[in-house]
Amino acid sequence: MKNILIILFLSFNLIYSQELDRTKKPSPQPTPKLSIPIPQRGELNNGLKIMLVEHHEMPVVQVQLVFQSGSSNDPSTKAGVAVLTAQMLDEGTKKRSALQISDDVEYLGSNLNISSSQDASFASLLTLKDELENSFEIFADVILNPTFPSTEWDRIKKSHLTSLLQRNDQPGQIASLVYSKVLFGDSHPYGKPTTGTEESVKQIEVADLVKFYNSFYSPNNATVIVVGDITLSEAKKLLNIYFGSWKKQEIAEPTFSTSPTIVENKIYLIDKPQAAQSEIRVGHMGVARSNPDYYAITVLNSLLGGQFSSRINMNLRESKGYTYGAGSSFSMRKEVGPFTVSGAFRSNVTDSSIIEIMTELKNVTMTNITDKELEQAKNSIIRSQPVDFETPQQIAGQLMNLILYNLPDDYYNTSIQNFENLTITDIRNAANKYIHPSKMNIVLVGDMSTVLTGLEKIGSVSILDNNGNKVNGNK
Repeated sequence: MKNILIILFLSFNLIYSQELDRTKKPSPQPTPKLSIPIPQRGELNNGLKIMLVEHHEMPVVQVQLVFQSGSSNDPSTKAGVAVLTAQMLDEGTKKRSALQISDDVEYLGSNLNISSSQDASFASLLTLKDELENSFEIFADVILNPTFPSTEWDRIKKSHLTSLLQRNDQPGQIASLVYSKVLFGDSHPYGKPTTGTEESVKQIEVADLVKFYNSFYSPNNATVIVVGDITLSEAKKLLNIYFGSWKKQEIAEPTFSTSPTIVENKIYLIDKPQAAQSEIRVGHMGVARSNPDYYAITVLNSLLGGQFSSRINMNLRESKGYTYGAGSSFSMRKEVGPFTVSGAFRSNVTDSSIIEIMTELKNVTMTNITDKELEQAKNSIIRSQPVDFETPQQIAGQLMNLILYNLPDDYYNTSIQNFENLTITDIRNAANKYIHPSKMNIVLVGDMSTVLTGLEKIGSVSILDNNGNKVNGNK
């Protein structure tokens, strides 16, 4: 028997090797088809919206509660309230201590997480179907009955302040935070770090968290996404039991001030003595997710700096060897977000790196885009989509976009065709409309003694501290 198996194995390999021509690059497979079930919808009497997709391949259920308020709703002088409110929700309820919550969730084999971003706050629960009701009771307890205990708050606040101190040793984080401040200004919610600053967090007290919770954690400000081995009728029954008595309330909308106008390229330098690399951020205001040119902008960014074979990465990494990697992004949010080129570059080529970045930005608005570039950019987006819908967690994560940005329920079933329909003219028009190489903010964290002379040959340089404030004696 063993000899027969060996003969069959060798015969198979001989046939396979004869059919496979290793001198030729394999042809790409046909464009994948993406067919996502249209979410089922429902709503409780208190305004809590329900979005459900049945996924019976595994006996698990993912629950994602999405609140339409995040750090954009922070008090103007207390950045970090939304994030800290989310951190404190599972630190104690009227029935359970923080330790009991952790132990109960672990005992059931479930996973509970709460977080916040600029535009929203999230609470998620992943559980086995057999433990759904027990896990859901804990989930509802955490959402509806937080007590914000002072002993846990002291620990959380101290830990959070320590992490903010550690941020001062991370050039990449400093560059990104200062870039946002320079781009959006002090009074715009997007100009402040979601986690706050040392100054703002020191001012935050438990009363601020309670006020934020009472103001924004409301059923009529939320949608619950349910994906897994469950039906809509089962989900509605469970939600009515545990969330049906939750009271709705008026929700205040965040205010967004006007961002500073960029009239010319400006350079901002944060000194990091003896840094071997310079963290660079180059860009300007981008677009909101609701922009009608979303598909063209996404493909434009892919060929410019959104994939390994993009123009920016192939130039600065592969051709020049200035960096291990560089790229670009349009961060699309509810309101207009930033367009950014970013990367870490060798200190001794900081000025050259900026020049090359600016050259690529100019070129994408002026030079022809080839058919090959367009095809690669579209394929990098289209072929990556199906893998984002393999598990209940992934599906729920993608459905959040429909809620946050008011997209149609069949959005994902039509997106591939919308990308495929784009032409070179569409991408060229988007480049000229949304990229402005002569009106850029250039923010970098690097060794001033090494980079300043070269930067001054490019333009005037303003020296900032780690928080984006101007250093005395500088412009």
